[in-house]
Amino acid sequence: MERKTIKYFFFLVSLSFILGISSCYYDNEELLYSSAPCDITSTFSSRIAPLVQQQCASGCHEGANPSAGLLLSTYDEIKACVDNNKFSNSLTGSNGLSIMPKGTSGLSACDKNAVGAWISAGALNN
Repeated sequence: MERKTIKYFFFLVSLSFILGISSCYYDNEELLYSSAPCDITSTFSSRIAPLVQQQCASGCHEGANPSAGLLLSTYDEIKACVDNNKFSNSLTGSNGLSIMPKGTSGLSACDKNAVGAWISAGALNN
């Protein structure tokens, strides 16, 4: 009888342990499925300029000694890079250029789509 009690005790402890571990796992729906839609309707001033400032210019493509000699601080500098396709190629890693921003796997799909939509619309300064 005592042996049966011990087995029952270990069974309950094991079951509690297994249930305890599995109950610690949870998915954060907000992190898994972003509820924020990707807005690719972009203007230079509202979406592209802040994105380029944060991801490209800041620390790399600005100032007296920009990386690769490429300034991306003003609309004209960014537009020149768009016009010679270096901007698009650096975002995709095409034509021998490294994916930018350096040290990352690139911009998010949403940001790439926003930049692509802006370029497709004529890369206007609006």
